[in-house]
Amino acid sequence: MNIKKDIILYTLPDTIRGRSIHTNIIPTVCNLKNMLKKLSTVNGDYYQLKQWEKRSYQSYHINNIKDKLLTISDEEVIQLLKSHILSFHPKELGASCVDIYLIAYVAENYGPGKNIFLDYIKSSGISEKDNTAQAIWQVGKGDGIYLGLLNEDGTVMDWSFFTTWINGNNDNSETLVY
Repeated sequence: MNIKKDIILYTLPDTIRGRSIHTNIIPTVCNLKNMLKKLSTVNGDYYQLKQWEKRSYQSYHINNIKDKLLTISDEEVIQLLKSHILSFHPKELGASCVDIYLIAYVAENYGPGKNIFLDYIKSSGISEKDNTAQAIWQVGKGDGIYLGLLNEDGTVMDWSFFTTWINGNNDNSETLVY
């Protein structure tokens, strides 16, 4: 018996509800998982975080959910973070968070993998520097995998999250192309 699956192909737009994925993409050396681990270690004291950890903290607006993050299980942390990200307009989110989308955008529209991503960063004018492209890849992919949003090659794992992120909860001004 031959069973054929229906395959739906998505094209991710290069903006998330008006926020360009090509601007304000500032690389950092700290991923979300490491920052949260350090935050827990210092009992939520923001001032004990290193500068690069503070950038991750600010990118995700962790201050809004810090107290809850410190008291829930690891599984609940992931769900809280995903809901938290979706509660913001993409223009309010920092570069670390948008790096996740940029990884998915390139993987889904140009092809998966690090080399394709690094080439895209250069050809799109985001940066000519290898170190910058590498930092964006490392943080975006790491945060995306940690949150269960991306696969190892950068492709989308959680399409439900991405469609909500793109379309908003009630905003249908921009939709995925099928």
